[in-house]
Amino acid sequence: MRALIDANVIVDALLPSEVRPGGDRQAAIRVLDACADGSITGVITPVIFAFVTHAVKPRRADHRERMEKALEFLLDITEWAAITPDDCRTALTSSFNDVEDGIQFFACRRLDAIITRDVKDFREHVHVPVLQPKEFVARHLK
Repeated sequence: MRALIDANVIVDALLPSEVRPGGDRQAAIRVLDACADGSITGVITPVIFAFVTHAVKPRRADHRERMEKALEFLLDITEWAAITPDDCRTALTSSFNDVEDGIQFFACRRLDAIITRDVKDFREHVHVPVLQPKEFVARHLK
């Protein structure tokens, strides 16, 4: 199974629950663990990686080292989808209200699912299941 792992899921996995109260850290970690063990192919884009890097920006030296290791791990366990100018053009003229979400979707070909906290931003515009991390875990990771 190839699934786009949205930035909000990755950030939920990397940051403590008190920093991300709307997220489900345990489910997000399970999704990344499934990428690591090969149960699923997690797909990200350079935009997702850049957003995650910005969102978890370390301020203390000990935190920076931990986040750098986590980001290196993310690079190892995910497949990257390149973003082309055509992906951007398609997103600009698509029904996506959030053009950045459209860019992520159009850059990732042959997806079986999208895992995100922002289900509403994708669901009306795509032809694949859009699941919150907890839903994905319940359905696909026994």
